Amino acid sequence: MGRKYRNSNRKKHQPYSNFGLGKKHITGNSCINVAAYHFEIKQEVIEILKSYAQHKGDERCGVLTGVQVDEKRYRICKVSSPCVKEHTYSGCMRDAIKANKFIEEDYRMSEHTRFYIGEWHTHPENNPKPSAIDYNSIRDNYHTASLVASFLVMIIVGTQTFHLSVYNGNRFIEIEPEVV
Repeated sequence: MGRKYRNSNRKKHQPYSNFGLGKKHITGNSCINVAAYHFEIKQEVIEILKSYAQHKGDERCGVLTGVQVDEKRYRICKVSSPCVKEHTYSGCMRDAIKANKFIEEDYRMSEHTRFYIGEWHTHPENNPKPSAIDYNSIRDNYHTASLVASFLVMIIVGTQTFHLSVYNGNRFIEIEPEVV
């Protein structure tokens, strides 16, 4: 995942800061109750992520964009192609420029409705489990990025299943989004 890119998501790198998205910088005191929210993921996102499964070779990583469907419902709509700067069998350094370009283009193509909602990466295991590095990377992104939503989604693509969780600024909560 984004293990080695501590500064890649600093505010200065956020592409949609110029678009007036009503973004907010989330602090540790504004934790949402994830259980009160409903999460969806598009079938096409699942199919694309499956195609990136790490059956052999090095880890891959990228970003996710989504929309707020209503007050308590968010949908993961798009997945970037791998945004890899450097990678090994068990690690991936995300290319912030490539990732931000994807976010910016998707924002424009969606007529300013889709925004950065999280990160994805692969693990070379059937049923992936997040590592301490994975958790720390998402925490760092949460506290350094300008976010539209009050959370970040983490998807780890295994060879047979996915791990999906949401970080709300306080803790990680596993989710089972509805496929739409």
